Amino acid sequence: MKQKFFAIATIAVLAIVGVFVFEHATSAQRPDRNAQTPGERGNRQGGERGNRGGMQGMIDPMAIVDNSWVDLTFAVKVDDETLVKARPIYQATREQFAAKMTELRAAGDWQAMQSEVQKLLTTAGPKFQASLKEVLTADQLAKLNELTRQRQERQSQQRQRMNRFREGGGRRGGGGGGGQ
Repeated sequence: MKQKFFAIATIAVLAIVGVFVFEHATSAQRPDRNAQTPGERGNRQGGERGNRGGMQGMIDPMAIVDNSWVDLTFAVKVDDETLVKARPIYQATREQFAAKMTELRAAGDWQAMQSEVQKLLTTAGPKFQASLKEVLTADQLAKLNELTRQRQERQSQQRQRMNRFREGGGRRGGGGGGGQ
């Protein structure tokens, strides 16, 4: 009888200690709920959920460079020697874009930011293409440009679908009546 009581008491104490440790371990990892305003709750640090700091619907120039590198590496399948020559071009362009995006984010004017990103792409794009032209063959560059164009079309279509979804309130169908 004493052994059963001791076993049950031990299990109860372990359970209580386990709950206590679990509660404090998880609360140390989440932000202070009392310090947040109701609008901040549930959002990731730095902006809206899944939105890279609030750049909703805006073109990310660094993503364009990153995707181009991935396409060059895996879809165009250039040799290692060409990748080594192309890498400094990609790095310089990405660093230029990152510096400009940091500057624009600090300003905080999202409307101006969108036009500045367009200007950045139109001025840096031809220089980037000219630099790649020195490293890639005409066929490789044509294939890379076609892959980039296709990716931009898909992203544009996706943005249009998302805008239609948002405008429609996230509903499909005719909206229906109340049923009462």
